[in-house]
Amino acid sequence: MRLTQWTDYSLRVLMYCAAQHGRTLPVTITEIQQAHGISRNHLTKVVVALGRLGYLETTRGRGGGLRLLQPAAQVRLGQVVRDTETDFRLLECFDAAVNTCRLDGRCTLKTVVQKATAQFMDVLDGVTLADLVHTPAAAGFVGLPMPRRKAG
Repeated sequence: MRLTQWTDYSLRVLMYCAAQHGRTLPVTITEIQQAHGISRNHLTKVVVALGRLGYLETTRGRGGGLRLLQPAAQVRLGQVVRDTETDFRLLECFDAAVNTCRLDGRCTLKTVVQKATAQFMDVLDGVTLADLVHTPAAAGFVGLPMPRRKAG
C-alpha cells in the first residue's frame, strides 16, 4: 500500500503544527514550505482541506496562520489517513462495479489483503501526532531544537 502525496503532505503539515504548539505566533504556510520544500500552491490546498476537515484553525491576513484545533495527543494517524486518502480498494475485486477477476468468489487473496489493510489501519490508529513529534529523532525534522542530553 502506498499513501498518496496528499496524505503525506497532510501529515507533514499536522506534524509541523503539533511540534510548534505553544508558541505565540501561529505557524505559516511559508514556514512549512521552507521546511519541507513543498510547492506553496499545493501546500495551500492541503491546508484549506485540513481546515475543512476540522484539524486546523486557519487565520488569514497579517498575524494569521495555522494552529491545531485539537491537542496533538488526540489526533490519531489512522483517522487522518482515512480522511485524506480517496481509495482503499487495493485490488480490482474490492469494487464490484469494475471487477472482472475470474477468480472472484474462489480466491482468498481478497480476504488476506482486507485483513492486512485492517491491521495497517489498526497500527496507525494506535499512533498520535504527539507520538510522532515528541521524540529526540523527530525534533530537528519538524523544526524543534534538539533535546539536550542530561549530564551524567
